[in-house]
Amino acid sequence: MTGKLEGKVAIITGASAGIGEATAIALASVGATVVLAARRGDRIQALAERIEASGGKALPIVTDVTDETQVNNLVAKANAELGRVDILVNNAGIALLGTIEAGNSSDWRRSFDLNVLGLLYATHAVLPYVEGAKIGAYS
Repeated sequence: MTGKLEGKVAIITGASAGIGEATAIALASVGATVVLAARRGDRIQALAERIEASGGKALPIVTDVTDETQVNNLVAKANAELGRVDILVNNAGIALLGTIEAGNSSDWRRSFDLNVLGLLYATHAVLPYVEGAKIGAYS
């Protein structure tokens, strides 16, 4: 696959399903090498195989974004194996459905850890790689 993102490396969190999976396919279709990050290793491995069968490049890395060490390792491995990190699609997240009174604190804590801290961990881990690249808001 070739296109306007040829030579770019994109990390996609939450890549095992839904928007993350669709984003990985779309980015690969325009030439990006996609790093597929999610907890479900079987799902991201299968997605990597689908992308590669279509001529794209994919690197699946099992990652729980609520664990800062795993996120740091994800970004370091992507950079070490692919030589760069250009794009972060910070997609991993969950939605709590229902009323507040029906919710429990462990569900809210899990949601906060994933939707807020996971986003923060991934952003912090990627910034040193993209800040010097003079792209987007950093130019």
